[in-house]
Amino acid sequence: MNELYFFSESNKRYTIGVYCKDGFIINSSTSREKGFVYYVDNVKHIATTSKYNNVNFSPTRTLIVFSCVFPGNAYVLTCTIPKWVLSPPKDGWKQFPPDINWKGAELDTAYMKKMDIAIPE
Repeated sequence: MNELYFFSESNKRYTIGVYCKDGFIINSSTSREKGFVYYVDNVKHIATTSKYNNVNFSPTRTLIVFSCVFPGNAYVLTCTIPKWVLSPPKDGWKQFPPDINWKGAELDTAYMKKMDIAIPE
């Protein structure tokens, strides 16, 4: 696969990945990695990472960058997703979500009002 083509700025999309299970996934290179499930157009994909192998903390949700040309081509970013962001847009964000204040996501507005968090327009 041509990484420069799949992950060119025009083909990058961002979505939320959810930790898929306790333990590790053994990938084809036999390294132990944690898996995060993400959906693009209602199709399930899994992105794996070893970023959290040597730490006690493992996030339940993280940011995934994927290719809109080939959505199964993805990698995990270390990014905290606020509790009030419930789900991403169906086809992902075209920009890094914190930079656009999570625009387009399904938001928990009741939680945001309770915590006095400004609701993005």
